[in-house]
Amino acid sequence: MQLSYFYQKFKTLLIALITLLLCIIMVISISIFLLDYQKPAGLPSVDYKGSLVLNDVNIVNVNDGQIIKNQQLVIKDGLIVDIKQAGSKVTNAAKVIDGAGMYVSPGLFDMHVHVYDRKHLTLNLAYGVTSVRNMNGKKMHLRWRDELDDEQWLGSNLHVSSPILAGKGTHALNQEVLSVEQARVEVQQANMHGYDFIKVYGYHSAEIFEGIIDEANKIGIAVAKHGPHPAKGSNWSYIKGLQSLEHVEDIFQGPLNYQFDQETMQAVAINIKQSGVPVVPTLETFDHLTQLSNGKQTFIDSLAIEYLNPLYFDIESHFTVSRWLQDNPQQSQYHLEKQQILFKIVKALSDQQVRLLVGSDAGTMYTVPGIATHNEMNLMQRAGLSNEEVLRAATINAAQALNIDKAYGSINVGKVADLVLVEQNPLNSIEVLRTPNAVVKHGQFLDKGQLEQLKREAKNTESYYWSVIGLLEDLLTRFLFH
Repeated sequence: MQLSYFYQKFKTLLIALITLLLCIIMVISISIFLLDYQKPAGLPSVDYKGSLVLNDVNIVNVNDGQIIKNQQLVIKDGLIVDIKQAGSKVTNAAKVIDGAGMYVSPGLFDMHVHVYDRKHLTLNLAYGVTSVRNMNGKKMHLRWRDELDDEQWLGSNLHVSSPILAGKGTHALNQEVLSVEQARVEVQQANMHGYDFIKVYGYHSAEIFEGIIDEANKIGIAVAKHGPHPAKGSNWSYIKGLQSLEHVEDIFQGPLNYQFDQETMQAVAINIKQSGVPVVPTLETFDHLTQLSNGKQTFIDSLAIEYLNPLYFDIESHFTVSRWLQDNPQQSQYHLEKQQILFKIVKALSDQQVRLLVGSDAGTMYTVPGIATHNEMNLMQRAGLSNEEVLRAATINAAQALNIDKAYGSINVGKVADLVLVEQNPLNSIEVLRTPNAVVKHGQFLDKGQLEQLKREAKNTESYYWSVIGLLEDLLTRFLFH
């Protein structure tokens, strides 16, 4: 009798648990389905049709570092259709903006970001960053890219990598690759799903790394590699033809073996130069951890963390930021000394005329989109690059790396009108680009008031719930249905 009673209780509990589990699965499944339709409020609308004329502006020519003064830019349907002397006759249908002698730069690129929220793409735009390259792609990024392409809302152009192809023991947000056969399949899958390029970590075995490169070359998809050097056991020939090499810190940890030696560094720089592949230094993310280590909570209090997605803020707080806040004074001092070495590495690459790209690693720790891009540009200048070099790294160099320089990266007739307007010459002070007077995105003029509105709206990020659903979508897609 007593056993029957407990059996019935257990059965009732088991049925309740199964029912609850099925309800949870149903709610998650419905929510994932609704991700295709759900969007946060406050996304700016697209309205670039018709003609726009920017009269009396000074054009920054990033190709030769010259200023072309007193010009008139004629824009139609998002494209630059003519460049004339200021004051030239315009059609009555055109919207005319008096540039009042402002300087016009091409829209900026951030070539290394981790985007966790649609609002990060509008916030980048508010800071003149009209294109970003996301470095750990998920299905949600493909969705956002398609929404932007379909003109559902206005944000920075989004270039999306595959999920990071990492080695054994990587965390759940990356794709673990354990064999050459799997490596080839992952590249094929990424291409089939529509990712723009492959992101690969550098600690694979030579065989797996070379298999990824070989398969990518076969099907014609670009590759960006973590670490500006070959995988261990591989050689420099497998670097040639890559889209970019990421993180100069990895030069310090790899070829330099944690000791800066000018002769070794020069040899590495020559090899990179001969490969023809540009390098993304990502000085901002190391500067950020250095300031976390040295400034602790005081530094955090100075940051605009209200722009960060709440779910990924918690993830970064737990898994990365907490680590640097525990540093002792000796460790904090080491970061400061290491930062000076990273500056030397960047300068050595520049001296060898290695093409450099601006990439902030925004999205790591508490780095804020848009703001991080300008911090990166400032740090590259501190490393010894001229304003002209930094601006090229943020414009034409990036467009060339993405193979879209026929349409982006400089101000020429026929190119897309992604532009930044500032009061002073950015070749004299790169910092002026941090506070644009206006931004033109695909021919749509955004004045200072509209840019401030973008910043205010960017604080209303995706809710915690929908961010969790987006993460679950990625995990389920890759681990259950891959």
